[in-house]
Amino acid sequence: MIHVALPSPAATASFGRALADCLSPPALVTLAGELGTGKTALVRAVFRRLGVREQVVSPSFTIAQSYYGNGGVCLHHLDLYRLSPGDDATLFPWEDYVGAGAITFVEWPEAADRQLPPADVCIRLYHEERRSRRAEISACASVEAELLSRLRAADLDARAAVSAVRGQEV
Repeated sequence: MIHVALPSPAATASFGRALADCLSPPALVTLAGELGTGKTALVRAVFRRLGVREQVVSPSFTIAQSYYGNGGVCLHHLDLYRLSPGDDATLFPWEDYVGAGAITFVEWPEAADRQLPPADVCIRLYHEERRSRRAEISACASVEAELLSRLRAADLDARAAVSAVRGQEV
């Protein structure tokens, strides 16, 4: 797991650019955290880095929004805040948005009610102070190592958690 301090919106954008450089389709990224922790701002920064030029807004009311980035890569942004567990989650067309050569970001993944496959990258954002946040990121070891390197190169305060299994940094 990686921990990164996000003391400003600019730091969140830098985090997004670093994350974008670590992703390739198919990828599923989940974003958890309270309202206002910067989930959509992070998605916006990733999508900008991946070539989306149109306005990236939260799909709170539409649930899903799709974009195309560099090289025609399909990018999906799902906001499940208004999706009810149960029938809403069961009937949602997950296969249209997850997998199949796309990079998909899902805000409020807990509302999916176990309908989502395991995420490639899990991010949890926390409020620290009025404008600062922190993030916890978990992914496979190779993605974590690449992301940690890119975060440090972007001069962000990032550290790997000590693995209880191996007793060393990831």
